[in-house]
Amino acid sequence: MLRIISKLRVPAQRSLMMLCEKSNVSRSLASDVRYHDRRSFCHSLPSFQKKMISVTFVNREGNSMLVKAKVGDTFLDAAINNDVDLEGFGACEGTLSCSTCHIIFKKEDFDKLPEKPSDEEMDMLDLAYGLCDTSRLGCQITLTESMDGIVVTVPAQVADARDR
Repeated sequence: MLRIISKLRVPAQRSLMMLCEKSNVSRSLASDVRYHDRRSFCHSLPSFQKKMISVTFVNREGNSMLVKAKVGDTFLDAAINNDVDLEGFGACEGTLSCSTCHIIFKKEDFDKLPEKPSDEEMDMLDLAYGLCDTSRLGCQITLTESMDGIVVTVPAQVADARDR
């Protein structure tokens, strides 16, 4: 069965995964279904087994939007999956080729982030609008259980590095 699944194109794999989640397919089969998303081959738990955490986005107008996000997703995934209305946010779909998912953390939250930014992320951040010491790209930060309740701010304007 897995050989057949691995030969399917990505949209078909995602559809099969959603079908497994919605139906009462045995958890062992559902956990064996792996799919390739736009970033990497997924070896994590199926989404129906992932823990949910709360993330608050403060948009450009200062309005707060509380969303539920899956541990293992990125901040960009959390915004997209919850239809958070942030114009231009994530224009490159997480391929690290723009800076539209630029978010700003509180100092204490920034210091707790598990990973430091890569050189490529730092290069993109140099092109971001409203850069500050606690800036990161939302597509590069994977949500963990310890981030439950975190608040991030979206800068007042967006700068798409692809337009330069």
